[in-house]
Amino acid sequence: MNGFTLLEATLGVDIGTTGCRCVAYSDQADVVVKAERLYPTSSPKPGWAEQDSDLVLAQVEECIKDAVKSAAEAHYRVNLISFSAVNHGLIPLFEGKPLRPCIIWADNRSASITEQWRIERRHKEFYEATCCPIHPMYLPGKLVWLAKEEPEIFLRADRFLSLKELLFYRWFGRFVIDASIASSTGLFNVTKFDWDEDIMRITGIRREQLSEIVPTTHVLRGMNREVYDRLGLSADVQVVIGAGDGVLSSLGAGALGPGEVTVMIGTSGAARITVATPTLDSQGRTWCYYLADAAWVVGGAINNAGLTLQWVREKWLNGASFEEVEKLSANVAPGSEGLMLMPFLTGERSPNWDPSIRAALIGLDLAHGPGHFARAAMEGVAYRLKSVFEPIVEMAGVVRSVRIGGGFIASPTWVQIVADVLNSPLEILEEPQGSAFGAVVLGWLAVGRLKTLDECTSLARQQKVVYPNTLQAIFYENQYTHYQRIYDRLYR
Repeated sequence: MNGFTLLEATLGVDIGTTGCRCVAYSDQADVVVKAERLYPTSSPKPGWAEQDSDLVLAQVEECIKDAVKSAAEAHYRVNLISFSAVNHGLIPLFEGKPLRPCIIWADNRSASITEQWRIERRHKEFYEATCCPIHPMYLPGKLVWLAKEEPEIFLRADRFLSLKELLFYRWFGRFVIDASIASSTGLFNVTKFDWDEDIMRITGIRREQLSEIVPTTHVLRGMNREVYDRLGLSADVQVVIGAGDGVLSSLGAGALGPGEVTVMIGTSGAARITVATPTLDSQGRTWCYYLADAAWVVGGAINNAGLTLQWVREKWLNGASFEEVEKLSANVAPGSEGLMLMPFLTGERSPNWDPSIRAALIGLDLAHGPGHFARAAMEGVAYRLKSVFEPIVEMAGVVRSVRIGGGFIASPTWVQIVADVLNSPLEILEEPQGSAFGAVVLGWLAVGRLKTLDECTSLARQQKVVYPNTLQAIFYENQYTHYQRIYDRLYR
C-alpha cells in the first residue's frame, strides 16, 4: 500500500446490548482504530425486551468492516479477531433461520414462572448446579415461557442459541458456544462442565438442540470465503470464539488477582472479582461465570445503570446532552436536596433478584429542578452498585484495588459520587473499552502470544485514580443507610 508494509493488528469485537464496538490493537496493546454501530431494542409488551437478530448481526458485520477498513488506512492488517458478547440471549432456530426475535437479558416475561420456582423453593437446586440464581434473565424461565405461550415456535425449533452462536453458524457452519456464555445460561452444570440434564428436562429441551461447548480460547476454522470477501479480511485471519462481556471486562481491566475488584456502569452495572473455582454466595446474591482454566468471575449485576440516566435525560430533561447533564448534576449538592431515585425501571437483578419491583421518586418537591433529577439518578445507581459491591467485598476479604469501566467514566461528577458512596479509590484505566480489550487479550492467549493469564494483568494501563472525599463519604454512608430503610419499606 503506497510503499508501506502493513503492521499486524488484533480486532476485539464486543457485541453489546445497544450496539457493537470494534477496537483494533497493535501488538504493543495500543489502540489503532475504533468503530461502533448501534441497533435498537423493542418492547412490544410491558416487561419484554427483544432484538431483531438479522439486524443486529448485520450491524456487527458492518462494524467489523468499518474497523478493518480504517485499520488498513492506518497501515494495519487485521490478522486476528476475538469476540466478546452480551449474555443471556435466546433465539429459537429452525434450519438456520430465527423463528422469532431474540429475547435478551433485560426481558422479564417469564417472571411468573421463575417466581413459582422460588415459591417451590427450587432456588438452591438451580443455584448449586449452575451458579446462576433463579431469575427471568436466565434461559430456563425463557424456555418454559416459550413452550407455554408460543408452543408452535418451541416445538418447531431445532436449535436454541444466542447471537454470537448464530453469527458463527453463518460464518463457519457450526453450532458452537464458548464455555463462558454457556455458564451464564442457567443450563450449564459447573461441576460436570456440561449441560445440566435435570434442568434440560425441566425446560423440555434436548441436548442436540444446544450448541457444542468449547473453550473460550477455541480458534474457529473454515470460514466461508464469501464472509472473508464481504468483511475485507484476508484468508489467513484467525478467529477466536472469546467469552461473555462481563468476564472479559475483568480480564481487560487486568483484575485477576486476589482482592482486585472491577466496577462497571454501562447500560446496566456490575461489580466483579476473579476466583479460581466456581464460588457460591451463602445468600444467593451473586452469580459465577467461567472465564478460562482456573479463572471464574463472581459478580453482582444491576439492571438499571446508564439506562436510568438515559431515561432521566429523555423523559425529564428534554433530551439534554450528556455534557449538559454533567454540568447540571455538578451544580447540585450531594444528596440532591432530599430527592432520591430508586432506579428499578426494569426490575432488578442482584442482590435480591426481584424482576417485579419498579422505580420510585422519593422526596420530590417544588424546589427540585433538572439538576436534581440528574444527580439523583447518578446517586441512585451508585447506591444500587454499593448493594452488589458489598457481597463482592465479603468474598474478597481485603480489597486491594477497584478498577472502573463503562460509559460513566466520561462524567467526573458520577465517578466522584461512586468513589464517595463506595468509600474507595477508583482506578480509571487508559483504555476504557474493557470487554473489547479483554477479548483481544484472550485472543493472544489462544494463539500463544501470551503464555498465561498472569501475563495479561500487566497490559492494563492506569490513567488516574479518583479518591473519595472523606466528608462526602461519611455523608453518603448515612444516605445509603436511609436508602436501605426506604428500600426495605417499599420492596421487602
